[in-house]
Amino acid sequence: MKGNLAELRVKRARRRVLLLLAADMVCIGASFLSAYWFRLLSGFFTRSIPIERSHYITLAAVCVMWAVILSAHGLYRRQVYLSVFDQMVAVFNSVNLGVLLLLALAFVFKFEYFLERRLVLLAAWALAILLLIFVRVVIIRGILLRRIHRDPFRRRILVVGAGESGRQFVNLVKHTRNHVFEIVGYLDDDPEKQKKEYEGFRVLGTVDDVREVVERLNVERVFVAIHKLHQEEMIDLISRCMKCHVPVKMISDQFHMFTSGGTIERIDGVPTLHVSDNTMRGAAYVMKRTFDVVTAAMLLVVLSPLFALIALIIKVAGGKGPVFFRQSRAGHGGKPFNFYKLRTMRTDADDQVHREYARDFVAGEDLKLSKNPSTPVYKMKRDPRVTPIGQLLRKTSLDELPQLFNVLRGEMSLVGPRPPILYELQYYREWHKRRLDAKPGLTGLWQVSGRSSVPFNEMVLLDLYYIDHWSLKLDFEILLRTVPVILFGKGAY
Repeated sequence: MKGNLAELRVKRARRRVLLLLAADMVCIGASFLSAYWFRLLSGFFTRSIPIERSHYITLAAVCVMWAVILSAHGLYRRQVYLSVFDQMVAVFNSVNLGVLLLLALAFVFKFEYFLERRLVLLAAWALAILLLIFVRVVIIRGILLRRIHRDPFRRRILVVGAGESGRQFVNLVKHTRNHVFEIVGYLDDDPEKQKKEYEGFRVLGTVDDVREVVERLNVERVFVAIHKLHQEEMIDLISRCMKCHVPVKMISDQFHMFTSGGTIERIDGVPTLHVSDNTMRGAAYVMKRTFDVVTAAMLLVVLSPLFALIALIIKVAGGKGPVFFRQSRAGHGGKPFNFYKLRTMRTDADDQVHREYARDFVAGEDLKLSKNPSTPVYKMKRDPRVTPIGQLLRKTSLDELPQLFNVLRGEMSLVGPRPPILYELQYYREWHKRRLDAKPGLTGLWQVSGRSSVPFNEMVLLDLYYIDHWSLKLDFEILLRTVPVILFGKGAY
């Protein structure tokens, strides 16, 4: 049943988009033709220039270009075309950008169609804005609102937070026409609110019950309406809600933590933010993967003499054992993979010390193994298991070079969160696990922000910022900032 509803909604959404697209094409075409007729064919002015076949070809290209611009401004998204204010702003910005692009293309390709007189373009600009706003806001929006209001397939939503913010949001939804939701109830961690009713809806359990409630009641969207939480508490709450694998919307003043891939939807003036799982999908992922493969291959070729030299030194001065160290690490989604480094430890080293250290570090406790007990660090200072040559390799991060092979194999990326050892995951809180949403990297924001001197929770926040704000530009910046960090060995142990 749930699948059929989803398919039906997708079909209806496509029909709405096609309706809007057709209306936009008519408005844009009518604007340019009317402006041309008024200035050059109506007889109101001295000179008359007949319209030619090339004008219509140019107009078709202009309509396609404008459709792309309108789409880029979100005008075919439901939350925009049902909003009066958002739609008017987007139309104004789209038309302005379209006019500028038309002028730029005319300059490059040396054509003058619809640009024979300045008044033609000026009139087309004004008419396009007026027609698009009138048709979209007054006519089509009115039609869509009437249809949506009669829609029997309401979206079932669950509200997290039965406090003042949650109750205000529920009351708002009940009286909003253009967002037809069916509220199933609340979730709240306050024991005193369990099983009670607010605004006519019951508290169905705690946030830990979110997956069970979503599946049992066929919930299609979760709204988080809690304000008075610290940053880490809010991230932990959002992460628990995301376990149910349905869209999560946040009604909070802490949007700055999640604004990357999210889209703002207003419900009667109240902004709600869609929390995105990951921005590294589709074409973005292809670009990142291509850059990783090309760069890693080039670095392996250039650094091969250095590889051979370091391998020889490890064999001579690093004690008994292999040149390479292999370990199971948690990759994308927590999937284990073989992680390679140049060996920096004795082969008889016991990992129990590091297990205890990892437990205390993830918990945020003061660590006795550091020089300053009040400053937790990610790697143990003066680790007794590390060989003398290993200390130098770690200080310069040269021990990480074999991970270029992990990059070529698709298990890692050049930039991303560092992969944790598998046993560290048992100490993770729910929100910590979000750092596994991206492919692990050789370097990341943590490395260029202090490396081992950054506490664990701050390291995770840096990883989440990277995941939610990823771009090739950000990757380039991190790679460039990594070079001086490695050269000066800041924060490495």
